Amino acid sequence: MTKSRFRNTVLGIGATAAALALGYFGVQYFGRNNMFTIAAAVGGGGAISYVLQKPSQPEAPAAPIKTQRRRNKS
Repeated sequence: MTKSRFRNTVLGIGATAAALALGYFGVQYFGRNNMFTIAAAVGGGGAISYVLQKPSQPEAPAAPIKTQRRRNKS
């Protein structure tokens, strides 16, 4: 396993644990229904920003396809 892959794995596990802890303590503090509302608002905002974002690079034009000529057998 490469160093960057190991680092990304550890960061992913840490982020997942942090999200679970935040969700657990959020439910304890705000209540279940309020946390569902917050989650829906954040998810909806993420979906809207994904749909409305502009592409960072324009799409490259398709390269012309070269056809191969058949050689005449003589």
